[in-house]
Amino acid sequence: MSLEDLFGPQPDEPERPAREPRAAREPRPAREPRPPREPRDPKPPREPREPRTPGGGGGSRTTLILGIVAGVLAVAVVAVVGFALTRPSDSAQPATSATAVATDDASAPASTPSSTPSPTTTAAATGVAFSATGFTLTTGAAGQPFTYRWADEPAAAVAALTAAFGAPPTQRTQAGNGSTLPDYTVYTWNGFSLFEMVPTATLTRADFSQPAYALFTANEVGGVPITAEFGLKIGMSAAEVRALTPAPASETPRASGSIRFAFDPQRSSFKNGTPSYSVFADTDGADGPVGTILYFYAPQ
Repeated sequence: MSLEDLFGPQPDEPERPAREPRAAREPRPAREPRPPREPRDPKPPREPREPRTPGGGGGSRTTLILGIVAGVLAVAVVAVVGFALTRPSDSAQPATSATAVATDDASAPASTPSSTPSPTTTAAATGVAFSATGFTLTTGAAGQPFTYRWADEPAAAVAALTAAFGAPPTQRTQAGNGSTLPDYTVYTWNGFSLFEMVPTATLTRADFSQPAYALFTANEVGGVPITAEFGLKIGMSAAEVRALTPAPASETPRASGSIRFAFDPQRSSFKNGTPSYSVFADTDGADGPVGTILYFYAPQ
C-alpha cells in the first residue's frame, strides 16, 4: 500500500487520471434441460438353489470341519492313554530316595576341618614320654613312634599331638621382652601346653637355648598317658616328691606359698645347637599336691 492510498495525492506528484469503467459482461445463455433417462428393464428373479446332499461332491463345510476336529481329538486321547499305560510305576521312587538322603545328612553332625597339618601316623597313641631333649609319642605295634626335639620345627609336633589327643589345640601368644626373650605361640590342649618361639632376625631357633618348652597339668590327656622322668606325677604330695630317687637337688618356696622342686638342674644346657632341659614340679600349696610339671631351660 502506497502513501497515495493512505493520504491521497502528494504535492510533488501529478494527479493520476481516473480509470475508465470496465464494460459490463454479456449474460450467458441459459442451458437447455437434459432429456430424461429411459427406465431400465427389471432383473429377473434368481432361481432357488437345490439343497446339497450329504456325501456328495458339494458336501457341507461344517460337517467336514467337525469331522476333522473329532479326528484330532481322537488322536490326542489315544496318545494320552498310551503315555499313561507306558509310564513306569516306580517313577516317584527317586524323590523318596533323595528325601531319605537329605534326612540322613541333616542328622549327621557337620565336620570341622582342623587348621593343623595331618599327623605322620594313623596308629592310636599309647603315651607321651618326656626326656631332657624333647618327647616321644608312642603308638601301638603297627605304628612308628614320633620323636620331637626342642629345636625341631613345630608343625609336625602339633599335628602328631592333635591326632593323639583327638582334638585341635587353642592358640595364644605369650609376649617376651623384645630382646633376650622372644614371643611364644602357645598350643594348648586340655591339660597339655606346647610353647613354640616366634623367631626374629636376632633370635632364631638355631641359636636360641630355649626354642620350645612344655608343661602339663594332668597325667592323661584325651586318654593318652603323659609320663615325666623320675617317677614324678601330677597329684603327688610334697612328701612324696621328696621321697623320689634321685632326690631333688633344689626346693624353692614361692611367694604364693607353693614349692618348686627342681630335678637334675645341672643338665640344662645348650651345646652344638642342641638344647637340654631340667624338670620342675610346682605344688599348689606347701604340702602339695603337685599341680604342674614343666620341662624348660634353667641352668643353675
